[in-house]
Amino acid sequence: MPSLGDIFQIGAVALGVDVGTSAIKVAEVRRSGRGIELVRYGIAATPSGAVANGIILDRQTTAGALASLLRTSGIRRRRAVASVTGPNVLARILRLPPIPEDEVKQAIRWEAERHLPFPVEEAVLDAQVVGEVNEDGSRQLEVLLAAAPEATALTCIEMLEGAGLQAVAVELSALAMVRALSLRGMPGTVAMVNLGASTTEVAIVRGGVPQFTRTIAEGVGTLLQGVRVASGGGEAAVPAAAFGDVLDALTAQLRRSFDFYRAQYGGHQIDRILLCGGGARAGSVDRHLALEMEIPVAVGSPLDGILLGRRLDADAVDRIAPQLVTAVGLALREFA
Repeated sequence: MPSLGDIFQIGAVALGVDVGTSAIKVAEVRRSGRGIELVRYGIAATPSGAVANGIILDRQTTAGALASLLRTSGIRRRRAVASVTGPNVLARILRLPPIPEDEVKQAIRWEAERHLPFPVEEAVLDAQVVGEVNEDGSRQLEVLLAAAPEATALTCIEMLEGAGLQAVAVELSALAMVRALSLRGMPGTVAMVNLGASTTEVAIVRGGVPQFTRTIAEGVGTLLQGVRVASGGGEAAVPAAAFGDVLDALTAQLRRSFDFYRAQYGGHQIDRILLCGGGARAGSVDRHLALEMEIPVAVGSPLDGILLGRRLDADAVDRIAPQLVTAVGLALREFA
């Protein structure tokens, strides 16, 4: 039986905006009497040089491209949730002694100084108590810290405003991915790997809670371009053997991330890898990673449990679903 909150939200519409180095993705979802529906979506190329490593460099040009995409997608919603990513954006599980919940954010600010690669005074922080543990007979709180440079978040907000949108919230991409892939009910430890053009985002999730995130400053596109340049091939097709070298480089980066996680979080093993993003279905990425990492690998879709609007082509949406993971997850924040 639906709750009163669900009933009052019927008809509510939400918009998620995911700006990447090579593509801008938007997703509009609606809560209807049938459930949550993907109503409209759109994908367009990011203007060359406007975004790099998850950072918006040319706010005005990016805003213009987003505004154009909203028009061509038929999206009129003016309130949006957007994401931030990049090498200085992170989520970590930290442990604190039991303190009142209203004191957690102040306490986490001091703790964050040990984890941030930039001054805490320049950070936007959020913290949420997600559980409790007993360690050596002592009760401790598990707190999820989310942090991003304030300048990065403000640039994102200003870009949205330039496109005629109002920012409802700016959220870490990793948190949006967890929401979109419904990992809260998934047992074990899952590594989400968002394969972008110039970055690879890794989020390790246990019990539905992100434990660790890392942005690798290389994506499938970056690695492939390196192969093309080295071979003098320009934009020519990359031979299968060379693509295998690209996957080996990606595998090495993921191993380093997994090893760091295991060292920091008590040796928990990764039970499953979920791929998403524009590179999730490139070549044989899933089979290669499964073989090399000896971990089951699947391509994640944000459409499990989400209905499609009657005007959408199911086959067309399925083909690009891994690219929409973050955008859908951002929109779903409005219904969380």
